Amino acid sequence: MGVRWVLSPELDVGREPRYGRVGEMYGEDQYLNGVFGTSYVKTMEEKDEKGYMKVATTIKHFVYGVPTGGINTASQSGGLNHLFNDLVAPFATVIKEAQPASVMISYASIDCEPMSVNKFMMQTVLRQKLDFDGVFMSDALAILHLHTQSKVAKSLEDAALRALKAGLQLELSPAQPAAFPTLVSSTNIAWVRERIDDAVLRILKIKFQTGLFDEELPQIADAQATLRLEAHLAINRNMSRESIVLLQNDGILPLTKNKNGTWPKTAIIGPFANIINPGSYAPNNSTDRSFGKSLYQSMVSAFSFDRVSFTQGADIIGNDTSGIKAAVQAAKEAGLAVLMLGSLSVITADPLFNERRDGEFFTHADLGFPGRQQDLLDAILATGVPTVVILSGGQAFVLNDHTLQSNAILHSFLGGEYTTDALVEILTGEVNPSGKLTISMPQSSSTIPVYYNYLPSDNQGGVAGIAPGNFTTAWQFPSLPTPPTMAFGYGLSYTTFKYSNAQISSGESINLTVDITNTGNMTGKEVVQLYFRPEFSVIETPVKKLIRFEKIELAPGETVTVDFTVPTWDLGYYRHMAWEVETGAYSFWVGSSSRDHDLIYLNATVV
Repeated sequence: MGVRWVLSPELDVGREPRYGRVGEMYGEDQYLNGVFGTSYVKTMEEKDEKGYMKVATTIKHFVYGVPTGGINTASQSGGLNHLFNDLVAPFATVIKEAQPASVMISYASIDCEPMSVNKFMMQTVLRQKLDFDGVFMSDALAILHLHTQSKVAKSLEDAALRALKAGLQLELSPAQPAAFPTLVSSTNIAWVRERIDDAVLRILKIKFQTGLFDEELPQIADAQATLRLEAHLAINRNMSRESIVLLQNDGILPLTKNKNGTWPKTAIIGPFANIINPGSYAPNNSTDRSFGKSLYQSMVSAFSFDRVSFTQGADIIGNDTSGIKAAVQAAKEAGLAVLMLGSLSVITADPLFNERRDGEFFTHADLGFPGRQQDLLDAILATGVPTVVILSGGQAFVLNDHTLQSNAILHSFLGGEYTTDALVEILTGEVNPSGKLTISMPQSSSTIPVYYNYLPSDNQGGVAGIAPGNFTTAWQFPSLPTPPTMAFGYGLSYTTFKYSNAQISSGESINLTVDITNTGNMTGKEVVQLYFRPEFSVIETPVKKLIRFEKIELAPGETVTVDFTVPTWDLGYYRHMAWEVETGAYSFWVGSSSRDHDLIYLNATVV
């Protein structure tokens, strides 16, 4: 429809589950974010038949993702090694591999200096170190915040001058007052004119690259001819199917039909079972059925109206428990309960906006279910009726002992307009789930952070020096992080996979092969994951890091050999802003998730 510049992709690393924007991120791993971000930018910025960039992109937010307390616009802590290895890394990858048109500078303060005036991060890091040549854009109202929030600028004009001098070139200001218009009164200053000229040049370059000055504006009829083509919608459907993660299953799924060919009677329960959870920047709202269905609607379409009932049971955020009794009765009468619980993420104009608890400007003090949703689930589980729980929302949820008593648990995240249709396909076995977690799921809100790629000293509690080899932290729970049951890379299937015959060799590259066999009776997809770490390093490096992954599909009994090639250069890390590669022994793991017992261990030497 004429959109030539987008404010995506988001490369922030989702290591702070209390932060409301985790649902917009690719996940908690730097390598994964870099791979996905590179693919996004290359696809959007590819040239059309006339050589114009189709859509300019904006990688964001440089740098962010781990704000203090999970609070939007909050500061971030860490030295250069932390910043480069943990937060800058995805940006470095995407800039090198895809050359995005622009970068959005974050709200954060780094080492107490707001990014909007952080000359070191913009000029030294982005321009000089990462060789970025595009436009620097502010986040919404970020320049104003220098005066009103951070208190580092004495006036709006002072904020504008400092931001311009540090490197910002385009102000995103959806509401007034904007800061950059105040620069008009300072154009008698030489450096101000020079910076404005440079900013205008870079912005005009993007407009020329996208053909805005050379091509006619797109016609509505032409746009509508390609809008929502079936081929495009098929991609959407498949993305929904493959993004859903099966977290737990005692064999209840997939559901089977009765002997007479009907589906089992099912009670659809929960505050998310008859609405849509679209996401805080989605174009549709929670009650709009133009683009998407509720779970109840999708279940009725698949099972028939007389096989499915709906009972809300509880509000999204309220404390009213009066509906739980009816939900319990519905579960007993049906003999099977499917609960959809979670946290609402919608646009500000949504009719349910006041019940929103997920998305930008929302912080999760508790990662459990809002309101009395846990009480609703506990009451259903107490009946003994077989129960399937579906999680909805962009965040990680605490899966406590009560929740884990469910027969099956799925996380649908914010899976797009075909989420509920895909869920029903998975419930019935038409689709075999193949999604993997890109964020770890904590067992208690007090155990965060729970990201898998922590530093060795972050999970030993000092016991190594007292009792060598004893690295358990079980006695410290819940004061310190404990490895989550459902960690990064985890996700179940209706079939099973066996990893075997893993072999490794080293030279200029690490070459690793492994055989994966589908040992079940259903065709399935598996994400094969490769992790590594140097045995010793000059600075602390994570206990393991993702370095490659590949998704494969296998028929029952089929074996596929997956071959990973990793140049030794890729095994390095940043130290004082310089990339270094350790020589010596390295550990490698290949398997189905980041959990140790899902991995095969190998070692190799880099010379």
